[in-house]
Amino acid sequence: MLTMRSRYTSNAFRSRVFAAFCLLIGLLCAGCSTTGDTKPAANAQTGFTFDCDNTPANPCRRLSAKESGKPINIESSSATWSERFKKVFIVSDNFNDLVEQDAGDYVIAYFGLEKHSGDIQVHPLLSPEQVKEFQLYDLEGVTLIGERLYAIGSLALHGKNPKRDRWERYQFLQMDLEESAGRLRAVNLSHVARGWPNFRNWIISESGYPWSDEAIRGRAEAEGINVEALSATSEGNLIIGFRGPLASDGGTLALEFELPATPDGEPTLIRRHVLPPVDRPDVPKGAAKTLRAISMVPDESGQFYVLLGPKGYEQEGLVLAHWNSLTSELTKVALLPENFVAEGVTRIPGDRVLVVDDLKEMILFATEN
Repeated sequence: MLTMRSRYTSNAFRSRVFAAFCLLIGLLCAGCSTTGDTKPAANAQTGFTFDCDNTPANPCRRLSAKESGKPINIESSSATWSERFKKVFIVSDNFNDLVEQDAGDYVIAYFGLEKHSGDIQVHPLLSPEQVKEFQLYDLEGVTLIGERLYAIGSLALHGKNPKRDRWERYQFLQMDLEESAGRLRAVNLSHVARGWPNFRNWIISESGYPWSDEAIRGRAEAEGINVEALSATSEGNLIIGFRGPLASDGGTLALEFELPATPDGEPTLIRRHVLPPVDRPDVPKGAAKTLRAISMVPDESGQFYVLLGPKGYEQEGLVLAHWNSLTSELTKVALLPENFVAEGVTRIPGDRVLVVDDLKEMILFATEN
């Protein structure tokens, strides 16, 4: 039988053991929150917070395109905001599919952000005549300088089918925007360098960049030339970003050009940029190492939003980040929701950033922390 004193000693011992146990658990939990081994909730520890996480409980909003009541499958590969027209302009990289749907005019399209919930209706920018003349295969980048819209193809050899290596994939275009009867349309559609409708040839032979034989002859899935990003700069130049090849030091390559002064002139290479690979515990190693999109931060010289992703077609490890082109520094890195295949980014009103998905017609809104 325990005495009163022994019972008291036993109870006190148990209390001290329990307190020590709680302290140990607390220390372990505190360590978990600082090691980076777990994904921060809603990216609270990173540079951006997203309005959705692409789950049934919190799905992302979708773009909707319809003609005569029939849905149209668009694959948004880039996006840019027009402050004048209060619209987002997008390009799609699935021209073959759009033509089969009798909807080739949606290869360059636009939508507004007036609705705060539900699907967002997309409208075509081009006319059937423009679609027939230019045959805009594999568009991957779009941006605005003033009221002039620029769009560029991948300039890539097709990854698996050499029969699809047609020159229409290699166009770099410009057009003006005009509003009539409540709809927008493209006018004065032409090639940026009129003497080089096949802009891949100009990139290889005249850009001034020393391409390797592997870059010139390689296919999109290897180390061949493969453009995926386009943005204006605060100086009025354009930056073209590459999914491949990587720069010689393993970073992501981007080339800044001065636009030609006349229709018969040629762009001039201003500088070469290299973005460093993302190195964070919550991002799979080597995943976010190629450019998927780039967009100028308004009123901040040399600053851009970028999307970085894997070289291949994996649907994880894509990130949104802030890039300082003056120092080549990446900050505010935020891992995007799983299975959100981001390929377009642009700043929109309210200090928000819009990101578009390439495969499932989704969009998300990001807020900088």
